[in-house]
Amino acid sequence: MTPPPLRHADPSRPDDRLAADASAHLAKSSGLQLVAELYARLRDMEFPWWTPEQLRDAFPAKDRMAWLAERPDIRQRITTQLTGLAPRAARNKTPEFQAQLIDSVIDEGDISLDIFESAFEPTDVAVYAPAAEIFRLFRRRMPWDDDATAHQDLVGWLIGALLADKSSLDGTARTPILTALQVRTAIDGRVWHSRVPLHVRVAIDDARFAAQRERPTEPYGVERDLAIATPALIAASIPLRDLTGVMDAATQALGFDDGTSVRPTAREAGTRSSVAPRPAADDSVPRAADPEDLSWSGGPEIEIQSAHETEPPSFADDETSGPSTRDPERDEMEHTNPWRVPALSGDLAQIAADLRDELKKKE
Repeated sequence: MTPPPLRHADPSRPDDRLAADASAHLAKSSGLQLVAELYARLRDMEFPWWTPEQLRDAFPAKDRMAWLAERPDIRQRITTQLTGLAPRAARNKTPEFQAQLIDSVIDEGDISLDIFESAFEPTDVAVYAPAAEIFRLFRRRMPWDDDATAHQDLVGWLIGALLADKSSLDGTARTPILTALQVRTAIDGRVWHSRVPLHVRVAIDDARFAAQRERPTEPYGVERDLAIATPALIAASIPLRDLTGVMDAATQALGFDDGTSVRPTAREAGTRSSVAPRPAADDSVPRAADPEDLSWSGGPEIEIQSAHETEPPSFADDETSGPSTRDPERDEMEHTNPWRVPALSGDLAQIAADLRDELKKKE
């Protein structure tokens, strides 16, 4: 869970003590480190959907200086850098005055929005700004339906950052935000097996089998799969809209889910997936009957063909194939075989003929 923006217990302490508090606050939170890394990455990549103009609209100077209300040293540096106001005079001004002065030099064209944006360090933004709003803004503005190479690079990097056990800011150790299992299970299985290249999936199987043969008592985790199918390969192989489940898992792990977003239903999620839905059942193809449909009360009528209406099977010991090898004295069921009934004797044949004649007369 990512902590809220830092609020100093005693803002009147020396600047170096406040800076130490901020560093310690950042070091304790994997989520804040991720937001700082993401903010810096987006700034460097210069996407048309993440521009200084758009960021100023989302987070104007008034809001930014309010974030830094308890850090007069940072506000003074930014004000002096952007407006040219002398350091001592700039430090003694209120956040509101500083913001108005910054807006005035931007609006008059004295500085560009690029300069304005670059004046705010990503680490300061992560520590003092509402990190959840920044991450949600990224998710809203990111064009998930555009699989451009730059977008794939960004998402691949982001998945790697979510799995990382150390910060890219200073290399210090941190708790991963997501586990390999969470990442893998957030991707639809049909998407995984249809989009990840076959040779990569084969390599994963080979590595798993080899590990189980050589070290059968050691567990084989999903993290080994993702060491082969790396985050960069995943983002390059799978459509980005099919990776939004990973972003959902990250949002929840970071504690950034505000509960107001509408989750797609299973049917809606299926329409967004790059994998075609399973075809509807074809009624022309025979299907196994439901056991409940075979009840005597309401089941389908089944026509049973009499055994006497079928062609009798051939026997190896038929009269045409030589003498019988079966011993009638040892075969107690010989007389029950419907295909081996002997011819009627003379008296019985006459009785049968008389019965047939009587039946014909009645007809």
